[in-house]
Amino acid sequence: MRAATLLVFAGAVACGGSPKPTTDPGGGSGSGGAVDPGVIAQTLVGWGRQEMPGGKVNVFLEVADHTGATKSYPVGSATAPCEVVATTTPDGVTGLRCVTDGVGTEFRAVYRTDIIVLKRAVDPSDDPNEVEFLFREVQRVDVPAGSKVGAAAP
Repeated sequence: MRAATLLVFAGAVACGGSPKPTTDPGGGSGSGGAVDPGVIAQTLVGWGRQEMPGGKVNVFLEVADHTGATKSYPVGSATAPCEVVATTTPDGVTGLRCVTDGVGTEFRAVYRTDIIVLKRAVDPSDDPNEVEFLFREVQRVDVPAGSKVGAAAP
């Protein structure tokens, strides 16, 4: 019984005391902004392309984590040329369009607790109201919980 009382007392002492005021400006000379306490890591997403014979390209999703390590994930092939495009959906991170004469392939990376790569065939006869329904998942990449996911500079 006495050991239990000592443990409770030791825990109360360790947690006791008043917190230090946060008004101390510190000794640094930086002007860093506030850091979101919920963000534990940053993940940057971009596109890699490997030229193939016949005007084709193999497309990869390139993911760089907070340590600087980069990993590539194959997501399919397309016809060159390709250009990075902005996405119009709220969860969109980055997009890639590989289109010649209105025909080709569009890739989109979205963030929904995982990075999900979507792909669709592009055709001039596509109904603009139906385009969002044409995308199909081709790759899924885990990221640490609490990551801030953004597009890498093109």
